[in-house]
Amino acid sequence: MIGRGATILVTGAAGLIGSAVCRELLARGSRVVACDDFSIGLWREERAGLAWEDLDVADAGAAARIAAHAPAGVVHCAAHPGGKSLQEPSDDARVNALGSMRVFEACARARIPVVYLSSSAVYGEQPPAPIREDAPLAPGTVYAVCKVACEGFLRVLADGYGLPWTVLRLFATYGAGHRPSAHQGIVNVMLTQLQAGGEVVVRGSLDRVRDLLYVDDAARAVAGCLLEPSTRGRVLNVGTGAGLTVREIIHALASLLGRRPGDVVIREEAGTVGDPRYSVADVSQLAALGLKPRLGAAEGLAALVEARRKVAA
Repeated sequence: MIGRGATILVTGAAGLIGSAVCRELLARGSRVVACDDFSIGLWREERAGLAWEDLDVADAGAAARIAAHAPAGVVHCAAHPGGKSLQEPSDDARVNALGSMRVFEACARARIPVVYLSSSAVYGEQPPAPIREDAPLAPGTVYAVCKVACEGFLRVLADGYGLPWTVLRLFATYGAGHRPSAHQGIVNVMLTQLQAGGEVVVRGSLDRVRDLLYVDDAARAVAGCLLEPSTRGRVLNVGTGAGLTVREIIHALASLLGRRPGDVVIREEAGTVGDPRYSVADVSQLAALGLKPRLGAAEGLAALVEARRKVAA
């Protein structure tokens, strides 16, 4: 058991999900060591119980630096963004495979429980029905291949060292902690374009379906699984179980920005390699743990737009 007041180390702590996980753990009474190289993430607040460390997880000394904190648990959020993995495949493999192994090695040698944030991308193209955790994996991107490899790394290290692990396959996570971007997060990409003007360029079909997960719900699931021993050695989907088409996402965001559908020009271009048409989670296992998300897409998108408005103001 990881008790109240225990020290938890979070990688990728300045990013969208990592920052929300830090805040959730602090709210639950944990002490948090927040690690990031600040190449992408924005968040760096100073709070009681929170200590920061500049860390590139792929550096040769990363495992030793993680172990030096003697954490009771580790949440590994750090990642090279999936939207850039085809353009920067070596960087993707360096961070997402080698960097993850550095983190896992530190945890394995000290038998520290680790929660690894995998991705719905590991499923690739699937039939149009909620995707179960036992679905065959069909990764179609460098990012997704690295995620599958990392899940395998954990199983080997569990056999060899007794490493306690939990894998969470997060579906399309969004929230206010994303830097406006043309390549990170489908909701973020669409909102960034809508706030910049009246045209949205979509790479791939507008009929693609996505399960949108609000970041605070993701953080509650991550913290809940870290603190729940029954999740060790398990792979769990983290999503809502509901899907929206890309067209519906754009129209919902436009409406929240005070625009009518006819005010937005949508330009559909060729899709990206490995981007599936359908990605919606079966969340039966998550629900059984009492960790099913609280916010639907309507509430979550509204919260995101309001937060971005405040930043812009």
